[in-house]
Amino acid sequence: MSNSNFNTPLSATGADVPIKNFAGPVIQTGSTTRTDFVSTPLEPTWILEGNPAARSIPLARAEDGNLSCGLWDCQAGKFKFIFPTDEIIHILEGEVTIEEKGAVHHLKVGDVAFFPEGLVSYWTVPKYVKKYAIFRSVSDPLSTKIYRRLKKMAKALLGK
Repeated sequence: MSNSNFNTPLSATGADVPIKNFAGPVIQTGSTTRTDFVSTPLEPTWILEGNPAARSIPLARAEDGNLSCGLWDCQAGKFKFIFPTDEIIHILEGEVTIEEKGAVHHLKVGDVAFFPEGLVSYWTVPKYVKKYAIFRSVSDPLSTKIYRRLKKMAKALLGK
């Protein structure tokens, strides 16, 4: 399943790591064995076949809201999915076939995959799939959006 080519370690340790002084405990924990899923319906216009009922459980979220993780599962069906954030998944149960731009990816238990924000994909879940997912928002922060809008308004007012 691998088509990655990484020649550098994913993390490093050493004396150069800055220490932050947190006000209190900050570690959030969760379990992939949780069963208290809540319904997370797919966009109805994206459903192509069957009744792919989706559910999820949030497990942890960074203070700024730009990084989070959780569980998601889905019953059999076919559907389109457009990723609203970057997402890394790890298949925990079942399997799924995902198509994107002519490529077909068959993911089963133990497989991991990365999906960039904005990707249009087509999912086929033969019976059931359960995944652990990490979400990263890459959208501009509100301050950047406000700055750009103010800059655009100033240019318009100044006739530039």
